[in-house]
Amino acid sequence: MGKIFDLESPLMRALTRLADVMWVNILTLIFAIPLIFEQVLFLGPALGPVLFDGAELDYNYFLSAVLWAWIFGIICSSILGPACTAMHFVLLKIVRDEDSYITKTYFRSFKENFKQGMILQIIKFAIAGILVLDFFILNNLSGIYRYAIIALSAFLYMVSLYVFPILSKFVNTNAATLKNSLLMAILAFPKTILMTIISGIPLVVFYFFDLKAVPVLILLGFA
Repeated sequence: MGKIFDLESPLMRALTRLADVMWVNILTLIFAIPLIFEQVLFLGPALGPVLFDGAELDYNYFLSAVLWAWIFGIICSSILGPACTAMHFVLLKIVRDEDSYITKTYFRSFKENFKQGMILQIIKFAIAGILVLDFFILNNLSGIYRYAIIALSAFLYMVSLYVFPILSKFVNTNAATLKNSLLMAILAFPKTILMTIISGIPLVVFYFFDLKAVPVLILLGFA
């Protein structure tokens, strides 16, 4: 029985890794707070009555709210770039069992990739906002346009999954990082599909369990 709780036992090593992943997730979530508050500030008044009171959606007001949420979100989300880069850098260390100084390693990577991570995050958020706005603007047009926007959005999302992992591991220009992300998304397409499904799990969990899932998402949502 004592061997189970030995620090070098498989169980304790697994629990230690899980705790490390949770801590990395919390660190990253801290940098997401500005974006979360900004989105709630602009989208809350438009969506709140619809979600909680059953009111009818004011389409023009909602579209205006999305536009302002996107504009200010570009700035508020920028800090997430270096944070997500640091998260992927540390997670790779955890998987390889290479580093036990989680917080120190996280902020070292955060500092080293600060400028480049911010620029890439701004690019990602700007493109995402344009696609979202296009979808709502083209909502009343024929189905082929909507499906084209959905397909393009899904593909660009798949490409975006590689941006910060690549940035965390390789020294490259922003253009080269984006190009390599595109190539990885295409050349490793089965893996890309799997990554897309896994990244969508937090949304599915929140959809089915609502606020009950928040503690789990806080601890594991990003990582």
